[in-house]
Amino acid sequence: LRDKGIEAVRVERLAATLGVAKSGFYYHFKDREDLHDALIAHWRHFDGAPVALQRGTDEQEPEASLLHTVEMVDKFELWRLDFAIRQWAENDPKVAKIYRSEMAGRVRHITRLFAALGFEGDELSMRVRTFVAYTTTERQLFPDMTAKERKRLWALRIQMLARRD
Repeated sequence: LRDKGIEAVRVERLAATLGVAKSGFYYHFKDREDLHDALIAHWRHFDGAPVALQRGTDEQEPEASLLHTVEMVDKFELWRLDFAIRQWAENDPKVAKIYRSEMAGRVRHITRLFAALGFEGDELSMRVRTFVAYTTTERQLFPDMTAKERKRLWALRIQMLARRD
């Protein structure tokens, strides 16, 4: 899914890659649609990881929470899954609805963080959308950046978006 999209997710290919018979697939999944549902559930679980991992750190400053979110997206390569799901959603209304719902949840989370910094209205919206869009596409747009360079730029970006000039 991450590397070749939903059309590449085939029972035969999975069985061969895993070194199992096709019957092994059907032991775990009713059909290909059941597998697709499991893939979506897996993505939704990982999509919530940055927020879930921040629970219990609510006393954390908003900037620290934003940085933690970016680190989790990078660490778990959530950007790869996002890209695959976004591509899948373009041709599947059911997946599109789920994708929009997950993105709305992300936006709500990031909105709370920037609102805690005192932003509102268009200033809030611009910061939230910039953060979410960049976080989900940075690795695709700039694949040659080193991990060290990415981390340095994350901190600068968050500092810039959190600043009130």
